[in-house]
Amino acid sequence: MQKLQALLFDFGFLGTLTAVILYLVYVFSRREGHSVLGHRILFGSALLHAASLAVGLWMESHRPGHVAYGFWSNWFESLSLFSLLIVVVFLGVQTRARLAILGAFVLPWALLLMGLALTQAFLASPRCPFASVEDFLKLADTTRRLPVLPSSVWAAVHVPLLFFSYAAFANAFGIGLAFLIQERQLKTHRSTDLGYRLPSLDEMDRMIARLISAAFPALTMGLGLGIVWAHSAWGDRWVSDPKVLWSIVVWAVYLAYLVLRYAFNWRGRRGAYLSLAGFAFVLVSYMGINYISKAHSYVVGEKQ
Repeated sequence: MQKLQALLFDFGFLGTLTAVILYLVYVFSRREGHSVLGHRILFGSALLHAASLAVGLWMESHRPGHVAYGFWSNWFESLSLFSLLIVVVFLGVQTRARLAILGAFVLPWALLLMGLALTQAFLASPRCPFASVEDFLKLADTTRRLPVLPSSVWAAVHVPLLFFSYAAFANAFGIGLAFLIQERQLKTHRSTDLGYRLPSLDEMDRMIARLISAAFPALTMGLGLGIVWAHSAWGDRWVSDPKVLWSIVVWAVYLAYLVLRYAFNWRGRRGAYLSLAGFAFVLVSYMGINYISKAHSYVVGEKQ
């Protein structure tokens, strides 16, 4: 079953990579067929990716001594879920063929996360020649070393909600980059093939706002459920956890975006820059803070 999970993930990664290449070819060929084919391959790759996660979740649920929240505390599955949701959100955004070009700005984040997941799986493999890597990084080798905390519905919903919001913010980040490139080309009157294929500035600005508006309630609910769960597990100790504190910072940044956007009419470049800054805070929270948080640290998969 573990080999099946790995095989499905590998094909999902290759399919996503192929879709990104087709989207880039679409920029220069201006043939809608490349966009349509890329969309279909990306959709199929997302299904394979989702099947890989489902197999992993089934294996974890049958592992002796497993804990309900252990699956999402594994680096591989965490990276896999994050990257899959980036693709799923993008598929929802790409409602028209001409929006496919935005995949060149959004999907590399999914590929990067999937590449990190493959790297982690390799380092955790007994075939890895770097035997001391895990000792050097002081990583555990199994989710069974996680602390036993009370399981509840909050634990089951908390993490997927947060990752959905992170995926939407990643899409907003990619579209924000496209917005800034398009704006610069228009100001300098040096349009390229890329500029001709990108949506209008107004459309991209609206897309960024809609993505953040849709993600913010999920972020708020995910944080709220996590605090409820943490309070039941640790009492008042959750207040001092670095992950919780930094997550509140992320929440405050996106709240500021929404207030400035809708109350003070912050549009265009300023909104794009703020969406970029917000996702930078997300990456710090996801990739960095976990190394100093005792309650939210990630582990690697068990070696076979």
